[in-house]
Amino acid sequence: MKGSLLLNNWWQERNQIREGKRRRSLDDIANLSERQAIEISKLQKMIQSIPKAQAIRRRWEKPPTGLLKVNVDGAFRDLDKNGGWGYVIRDEEGVVIQSGLGRIMNVGNSLYTELVACLEGAKAVLSLGASQFIMETDAQHVVWAMQGDDFRLATVGGIVHELKVLLVESLSSVRFAHVPHECNKVTHELASLGQSRNVFAPLVLAGVPHCIMDMVSGDLADVVE
Repeated sequence: MKGSLLLNNWWQERNQIREGKRRRSLDDIANLSERQAIEISKLQKMIQSIPKAQAIRRRWEKPPTGLLKVNVDGAFRDLDKNGGWGYVIRDEEGVVIQSGLGRIMNVGNSLYTELVACLEGAKAVLSLGASQFIMETDAQHVVWAMQGDDFRLATVGGIVHELKVLLVESLSSVRFAHVPHECNKVTHELASLGQSRNVFAPLVLAGVPHCIMDMVSGDLADVVE
């Protein structure tokens, strides 16, 4: 893991030098990679320590009256470092207000795509004039990143900071929640569609793609025991 982080940091350093930024020493890059490896190791232990709940089939739930809910998800393929993101905004009745998806290239890890999905979803719901909303993700480490400062030295620290600043400057009240994959199936499909696109411009819709409309309807169906 440390070797992968070192290579990724070296690659980012080369790109920053091309942009005119000051070169860091090899020792600085090695020390940064060491700290990142320690943080990731701690995160993995935290995830493993979470008690595994009994398998319960759950579905997406409507937000409280007067609130919008934004579900987000990211997709990542390690083979070619290709990623995608997706979000869907729904009201208290479960009606889709907006959805979006997009593709990202040269992604370092899956956490980055999850955070991009959060950032894009937050921008979208704020553009609708919402000052309070719920954001749901099936990536627990994203919730931890937004609730603490443990990721400030990680490679994703920049986008975590950007998202936090956006929410603070917009004076918004956001509740981040971790949900099972079963509650996030629509955005999982949106992220997969984004990852497979041939263009990089984000796609924003006043609804959802026709191919996943049945999945949205399924979210509103009664829970099956």
